[in-house]
Amino acid sequence: MMLGWGLRGFIGGGPFGAMIPGAMVILALGVLYPRRDWTMLAAFGAVGVGFGGEMTYGQTVGFIVKAETFWWGFLGLGLKGAIWGALAGAVIVMGFTPRTRLVAYGAAAMILATWAGWKLINEPKLIYFSNLLDRPRAEIWAGFLLAAVALAMVVGPMAQRWAVVCFVGGFIGFGVGGAIQGLGRIFTPELNLHWWKYMEFFFGLCFGWALAWCAAHTALPEEGSAESGAPAWWAEMAGAVVMTLALFAVAWHLDVRFAYLVGGSLLLVVLTRWPWLAKHVAYSVTFAAVALDLARYWSKEYQRGPAEPAYALAVAAALGFAWMVRRWDGEPARMLNLLMWACVGDAVVKFAIHPNGLANVVDHVAAGFVWMAVAVSWMMRRHHDGLGAAVRAD
Repeated sequence: MMLGWGLRGFIGGGPFGAMIPGAMVILALGVLYPRRDWTMLAAFGAVGVGFGGEMTYGQTVGFIVKAETFWWGFLGLGLKGAIWGALAGAVIVMGFTPRTRLVAYGAAAMILATWAGWKLINEPKLIYFSNLLDRPRAEIWAGFLLAAVALAMVVGPMAQRWAVVCFVGGFIGFGVGGAIQGLGRIFTPELNLHWWKYMEFFFGLCFGWALAWCAAHTALPEEGSAESGAPAWWAEMAGAVVMTLALFAVAWHLDVRFAYLVGGSLLLVVLTRWPWLAKHVAYSVTFAAVALDLARYWSKEYQRGPAEPAYALAVAAALGFAWMVRRWDGEPARMLNLLMWACVGDAVVKFAIHPNGLANVVDHVAAGFVWMAVAVSWMMRRHHDGLGAAVRAD
């Protein structure tokens, strides 16, 4: 998840970017704790971690990097990270037993609680962690805090335990990670180091640790959500495209501060009826957002060329990735390698098209993405070999 969060900060951002570490951490748990199928849980993980991506925190970071507002920034980042973790933890637990009624009640509870917190606390800015004096941002953390509490109450004790542990992990990760950046920029302003990236890496490390601790101390169900009744290839691909477009449309055009949470919550309900879509929610949507982000930077941010061919290539890449997901889905290690290296490759290309060109590619390698991905692949291979040796010994 540490790698996934670092990638999210560079090739994604927002709720769709946060789906990268959400999917990756569940796949990693699938490698460590084999069950029949982790696909549905990966979808709940990607969407659940994505929810927190709607919280604004850039101006909160602006507080922690100044000595006079350091502690207010620390409190704000710690609280937002804790809420991010708690809500994601409760959503992931709901994915262990994705019954339609339970998920529908959970979705309704999240949406209503988020709306209440947004209207009662965030919109009137009763407690505010952004900058009131300079382009104040619309916050949503209180709404998500109530959503985490409401969902944990609906789902039950297991969700409550995961939410509490992930609350702690998220607070440490974002609070201390932000402090690392703040103290580095306060006391060593002359050093042009990647302080923001260190914050992201540390948050991913602590958040991932919390989820791993929960998995290690929970009697996980032996059976996953069996994927039954999958349609013909053309119908599956069409369903994946329609579902992706629907989620993008709701997240980008619904006129509420928590539009992705509304779209993602409804999508989780849909998955309980058509579980064969889960793989595309977890992986295909995640990569589609990454590919579209690259096309935007090529055509708009870096002005390397016209938009139409860039977006056409992004769509083609997303469809190709969805086809590979359809063919390869099933083994967590294989899917983790596919998603991880696709995102790392996208990041390398994004660095390469930057106006600084080759210097940015070297910087990217130095930042650790490639080396971390190599390490993850190596560890999965060692783990697989170790399991094989144990089976042969038995």
